[in-house]
Amino acid sequence: MATMKATALPSILSADRGLFLISLGGLAAAIAATIALRAGDGGGAGWIWVCTWAEVPPPEFPQALFTFAIEPIPIFLIGLAALWYLRTRQRAQASHTRQIVSGRRVAACLGGFALVLFTVFGPIASYDGTFLTLHMVQHFILITIAPPLILLGAPMTLWLIASGKERRRRVIYPVLHAPAFRAFTHPLVGVFLFAAVPLLWYVTPAFEESLGNVTLHFVGYAIFLFAGLHYWWPIIGGNPTRWNLSYPVRLLYLLALVPIHAFLGLIFHEPDNVIYEQLAVIPRAWGPGPLLDQQIAGAIMFIAGEALGLIALLIVSWQWASHEERLGRRLDAADTSNEWRPVAYRERGR
Repeated sequence: MATMKATALPSILSADRGLFLISLGGLAAAIAATIALRAGDGGGAGWIWVCTWAEVPPPEFPQALFTFAIEPIPIFLIGLAALWYLRTRQRAQASHTRQIVSGRRVAACLGGFALVLFTVFGPIASYDGTFLTLHMVQHFILITIAPPLILLGAPMTLWLIASGKERRRRVIYPVLHAPAFRAFTHPLVGVFLFAAVPLLWYVTPAFEESLGNVTLHFVGYAIFLFAGLHYWWPIIGGNPTRWNLSYPVRLLYLLALVPIHAFLGLIFHEPDNVIYEQLAVIPRAWGPGPLLDQQIAGAIMFIAGEALGLIALLIVSWQWASHEERLGRRLDAADTSNEWRPVAYRERGR
């Protein structure tokens, strides 16, 4: 066993060094690609058009469905996160004979990363600075759909296992057990971020500023994703947390989805005027007008938010019922076993 561990260590270090070199090479390539894209106006073949987010042409059908506004550095970072997850799973699995995370969970996590990539750089992202509806779809995916998929892969559990006992004891556990970290990871903080991030993003000048600022635009994506990860963390099983919510508390926790999305939906659907002046003056050769676009965005947030909240509540209710059923079977089995034990043996065991 000692010989196996001794020979495994150099290979692990070598693999990590390789991942580090790949990261450096990928970052250099992403920077070079960014410089090249900034120097041109984009290009493509047929209906497909590739450009930077700042160089997106006015929307025309059907080209708008095949326009990809890419930013190489964020693409590299998302890909690196997925690569880190796979490498961490490999290292964690190397020290265990049984499977730690199922293939379905791994597929869900990688699907979450792919969904983030498509949401931020796919056709819906190309015109999120033109149509509020598309931006609202992005917001909804980044804060409510992609985070649960990523968390299903149990990335932090794998990281803790792969880190080794010594690093966990000396570095990781002191941070995880710190009062400040425990307070920040409280579920109420997750609810606050889930409500405050979209509200502050749309009510303050932040959203309109992001329409002309690429960096702020992508920072907004990251903030939405972070808020979603924080909110869903106590709900998705398989991840380490000090806040193990009971099923009744989980149901109450998920109820926060309903009023938050409903309120945001009404903000955009009810007004008779366009809220963001910058969206009103952007040329549109195709698609809904500014006011109709705003109202559709509000309706999407209201309907999709209510639907997702209902689905989440049904899933947790089903998990609760299944848990109670399993518990009941175990108790019945224990009672049956106890009835068949000899009386003298039962008396001796008391």
